[in-house]
Amino acid sequence: MNINAILKTTPIISNMVTPSQIKHILNNLNTVLKENIQGDVIELGCNVGTTSIFIRQLLDKHKSTKNFSVYDSFEGLPPKLLEDETSLERQYKEGSCKTSLETFIGNFKEHDLKEPDINVGWFKEIKDECYPDKVAFAFFDGDFYSSIIDSFDKVYHRLSPGARIIIHDFGWDALPGVEKACTDFLKDKPEKMELLEVGIGLLVKK
Repeated sequence: MNINAILKTTPIISNMVTPSQIKHILNNLNTVLKENIQGDVIELGCNVGTTSIFIRQLLDKHKSTKNFSVYDSFEGLPPKLLEDETSLERQYKEGSCKTSLETFIGNFKEHDLKEPDINVGWFKEIKDECYPDKVAFAFFDGDFYSSIIDSFDKVYHRLSPGARIIIHDFGWDALPGVEKACTDFLKDKPEKMELLEVGIGLLVKK
């Protein structure tokens, strides 16, 4: 599958992810699809749909029958915890990155793509039955400690063997709560995070 062709023909509609980060997302989703890992595809923290559009395109290229679901409050970030504090000049706070469901849907219509199943709410408050029984690929983009912990709580036990999670902002000093959440959640688990580049972490389910 020509990942570079998708990147060349599709504009990145926000500055929240880089072309290199999108390539990591698509390469790992591509691996899951080629290996026919059981389960569906989910994204926790979709915002305006920047990465969602690329995920949908790759699923379509594969003619995949996997269901694609996204989860977002569309209210921006939750309250900041001590684990999220940083001394850097760049600061994120409660409500940062707020957008609207209408913007997300509009971006899919503009690209003439099928919308994913959209689940509105904070990750932990969305009912368990709204998450697939089995997950083959997940993209976590919660930014803060609590959101990443909540993402793991909802998804980890649903991962099929060989499933992959890409975690945005992992290893980035501006959002230290992301890596801290991964370390804390996985401390008694067999998996370890791999840093693919600053801002992108990978977990492969054993």
